[in-house]
Amino acid sequence: MPILFIQVPIEQTGSGIIMLLFQIIILVSSIWVGIDSSKLELKKYKSGISYGPVVMVILCLLLWIVAFPWYLIVRGKINAGTAELK
Repeated sequence: MPILFIQVPIEQTGSGIIMLLFQIIILVSSIWVGIDSSKLELKKYKSGISYGPVVMVILCLLLWIVAFPWYLIVRGKINAGTAELK
């Protein structure tokens, strides 16, 4: 009798769920960065990440481990009033 379907075993360790959770966190936080950078008008300030919202989302999606903390630091300076305008 021929096998018509190949069954792929589901991971039992839960590491797949953890990876999915990390991916969701990265996606949601990257979208938030885009929305928030638009509200803050990030492009008006001098910094290494003075880009538009779309570029910020893409940057966070690709290099989240660097871009997200960097954005939080720049955001803190803007909110504190210590960031320089262009």
